[in-house]
Amino acid sequence: MIRTRFFARAGVSLVALGVAAAAQAQDAPDAAEVVVTGQRASQIKSIDAKRDAIGVVDVSASDDIGRLPDRNVAEVVEHLAGVGVTYDQGEGRYVAIRGVPSALNGYTFDGMQIGNTDGTTRALPLDIISGQLLARVEVAKVKTADMDGQGIGGNINLVTMTAFDFPKAFNVSGRFQAGYQELNKKVPIQGDLSVAARFGPDQQFGIVLGGSYSDRDFYSQGFYPDNWRPDARFARGGVPDNIKYTQYSLRRQRQGYTGSFDWKASDRQTFFVRGIYSKFTEDEIRPRYRLDFATAAIVNNAANGFVINPDGLTGSVNSGTQRREDLRLDYKSKWFSTGIVGGETDFDAVKLNYQGSYSHNELLDTFPIWQYRCNPGKVNFDFTDKVYSAAPVTECTANQLSFNSYTASRQVAKQDIWQGKIDGTYALGDRGFIKIGAKYQTTDQGFDASNPTWGVGSTAWSAGSAGVSAPGVCVYPNSNNTGQCYFNSPSLDPAASLAFTAANLNNPAFFKLNTATTLLNETLSDFSLNEKIYAGYAMANVKFGVVTITPGLRYEHTDTRVTGFALQNGTTVVPQSGRGSYDDFLPSLIVRIEPSSQTVFRLAYSRSVGRPEYASLNPGGSVDTINLAASFGNPNLKPYRADNLDATAEWYFAKGGLLSIGVFGKFIRNPIFTRTTVVTNYSYGGTVYPTFNLAQPFNADKGDIVGIEAQYQQLFTFLPGFWSGFGIQLTGTLTDSSLRLPSGRTSTFPYQSRYLYGAELFYQKGPVEASIAYHNTGKALLAVGDPAYNDQYNDDLRRLDAKASFGILKEVRIFFEAQNLTDEPTRQYQGGNTNWLIQNERYGRTFYAGVSAKF
Repeated sequence: MIRTRFFARAGVSLVALGVAAAAQAQDAPDAAEVVVTGQRASQIKSIDAKRDAIGVVDVSASDDIGRLPDRNVAEVVEHLAGVGVTYDQGEGRYVAIRGVPSALNGYTFDGMQIGNTDGTTRALPLDIISGQLLARVEVAKVKTADMDGQGIGGNINLVTMTAFDFPKAFNVSGRFQAGYQELNKKVPIQGDLSVAARFGPDQQFGIVLGGSYSDRDFYSQGFYPDNWRPDARFARGGVPDNIKYTQYSLRRQRQGYTGSFDWKASDRQTFFVRGIYSKFTEDEIRPRYRLDFATAAIVNNAANGFVINPDGLTGSVNSGTQRREDLRLDYKSKWFSTGIVGGETDFDAVKLNYQGSYSHNELLDTFPIWQYRCNPGKVNFDFTDKVYSAAPVTECTANQLSFNSYTASRQVAKQDIWQGKIDGTYALGDRGFIKIGAKYQTTDQGFDASNPTWGVGSTAWSAGSAGVSAPGVCVYPNSNNTGQCYFNSPSLDPAASLAFTAANLNNPAFFKLNTATTLLNETLSDFSLNEKIYAGYAMANVKFGVVTITPGLRYEHTDTRVTGFALQNGTTVVPQSGRGSYDDFLPSLIVRIEPSSQTVFRLAYSRSVGRPEYASLNPGGSVDTINLAASFGNPNLKPYRADNLDATAEWYFAKGGLLSIGVFGKFIRNPIFTRTTVVTNYSYGGTVYPTFNLAQPFNADKGDIVGIEAQYQQLFTFLPGFWSGFGIQLTGTLTDSSLRLPSGRTSTFPYQSRYLYGAELFYQKGPVEASIAYHNTGKALLAVGDPAYNDQYNDDLRRLDAKASFGILKEVRIFFEAQNLTDEPTRQYQGGNTNWLIQNERYGRTFYAGVSAKF
């Protein structure tokens, strides 16, 4: 009934917009002339691309000097309607479209699949790619039959620049900026340079070369309790096991290069070669304070003296507590590269397009981890603030921090994708076209983890006796109280820890190799996978007056082979292999109605697939004895399959002006969810752990996502004088979802935010350009728990950014940017209760100043 009312109201809105738009379009005056430069050039190109598309497409286009806004591609598309972005350490990373998780998107480079760099997932971390390298980013929410079937949420297509995109034969543009970061007072830098040229007797050759580089050294300060459970004695209705906090020190570097070569050999023949390469590296130091003061074992043992005061917020525990100090040194490097060759041959009524591509992606992640423990005795706690406090009455000394374990983790992932595609398009004159094509894709995905683990040797030792301790550090994770210090003392010195370990790792007095745990950790995560996809399709695009109909049918056959390792009897590792294949017929029908040059209506049905994550198909899994968590795969998973319905109404009422509203529904079979279970007294590798988080993917029965999205953009060029430079852009998406789990209970769809909305006020007149942008990504389920109070959620994320630039010469501008002006943290919580905080991570504000030029 709720969804019936939802669609009914949405339908009324569509009809009302359509009637108003059609009526006003009949006698609408010509739009006022605008100066098509800078951000206005980007906005107008984006709107024109949306209007001309067959399906439902939103576009973020470069400005007149071939440059996209924001630091990376994830932040570029965040401003589009229906797009939600998950942030990591203050930067946008993964993109959800219309409430569908990022792993269910398609990712293409000039129309060819590009895979991923994270090794175990189909979600491409878009922070690896700089927005400065691209002409535009297209988000196709309704796909035609000539597009890959993967992508229930949609397809994100990265489009490179060509020399024929520029009005002049020779173009050079560049930019450099330096900044200031609030938390660590460091100076991040970023720069890019591109050259585009056309040459030859008839300028039939075109070449573009571009490069970008950024270097950012920064802090994030976080608060991370976990394992909340119901307890009516507490005012929050529950209590976590512990308090954890840390100050991460990170250095992120991103370098990228693009190139394209085009040859217009004749009026009937063109060839091209295009490529993109991007490398992302991250050095991270993670000293983590952890205090277990309220585990079930502590609370339920009367001898520990656990006391909750009548206010339900404060209390103490006399004994049984455990203090940990962990140090993780994480070096991560990701390579992303794709090359495409292709061409087009024109045989009058028939055009033949053909292209082949190769993608190679790699991940290298090394992270040694040291863990020390002590028993500090009495602990006082106070839950008055959401970012609560708990601390020993007497903190442990370095000599009391006893060595517990050392793990030298190393993960390597490699992916190779070969593709070939050929299309034939038969023109029907002014009536449209018929198109048929075929594609072959093969993917080899490999993942190898090495995690040798050492425990205490024959002689107990401490951080103090080894000389690896460091002075205490204040952590400030609370944006609402930036002076509130969470004191991590004693901490661990990275250089001293590395030196001591290197000198003594082979000394049995200090380190004892845990052979059972090492064997399991070095094999369970490893897998190799080959996936072949054979596809063929046919579609037509036929115009009947103001109505254009685009029917299509795509067929895909998927053949998958996976090899991994499984655990038998808790201790024995055995090889496992599996093979699966499935067929999908993917029909689509798009009706485009254009009653005037200013109004477009679209009605669409399409079917799409979402293949399981690579790691989810692994017969084995991974076990983390540091964070007490394990995940296992499920090679019997079925792919997601979705039937999608869309209806949109768009009114292009002026140049650079748009008012659109759309409704959509996705009805999904076999949705895959991760069920997380907290077990007690878990035995692994010969060790019994008091609590352990176990996660494994399963297919649910069905799920659905319905929503309505709207967009309004206008340049106020009709206003007099100064006011004519203003413009505004508003986006909003409301979604609702349902996921029926095997247990029988109903949940929302993972990563589906009920509310997504944004607003941008911009100004451009004379030498001045400026904008201020706000974006809200609403609460979203992250992982399904068992029982339900173990569900994990992202909280609302609100971003406020501003930028301004000033032309000092005809081709030179200076600019200023301010990011995260509200010092917004990223928050996660448990059990649907925003007071059950499991992450509050703060990044501070960042400011930039720079210069850009074009010639």
